[in-house]
Amino acid sequence: MCAGRPPRWRSCPQSWTPCTRPVIAAGGIADGRGLAAVLALGAQAGWLGTRFLTACEAATHEVYRQAVIRAAPQEAVHTRCFDGGRPGAPHRALRNSTLSAWEAADRPAAPNRPGEGTVVARGADGRAWPRYEDMVPVPGMSGDLEALALYAGQTAGLVHDVVPAGRIVADIAARAAALMRTPTP
Repeated sequence: MCAGRPPRWRSCPQSWTPCTRPVIAAGGIADGRGLAAVLALGAQAGWLGTRFLTACEAATHEVYRQAVIRAAPQEAVHTRCFDGGRPGAPHRALRNSTLSAWEAADRPAAPNRPGEGTVVARGADGRAWPRYEDMVPVPGMSGDLEALALYAGQTAGLVHDVVPAGRIVADIAARAAALMRTPTP
């Protein structure tokens, strides 16, 4: 797989040439244009993540779904803020109240982060979810869900609707196929 931040698939074709296994490009793909681009560069497939957060079938709380739909690409920031359960692990998340407060405090390490340990949400089973955990809002949760980790890539700015996953796949495949049939000037 060729993935990165920002998407490194643009610089990967040199390493794909001698490859005897299928190459799956990941990162920065959310529509037919992105898929067509990685296929034109030699990948056999594209791995999409953020685009499926708003699929009807996704176990995504409506607060999270709407945050992804409203997000601009620059709101998906590379951080180490939401590291509960994965200390120090880098990730990309949408800017929210937790991330903004952590950055304003100059990104302190645990346990010195603003609001550390404060319960911001509860699961349908009553489980408490404190600030900075790596949990995302899922259906049945209640509380300040906006303060939980809202993982999303830079393609969040390309996601504008809630549709079935099958339609997302069909639309992306059709657009990529049409672009690949169109001769470039």
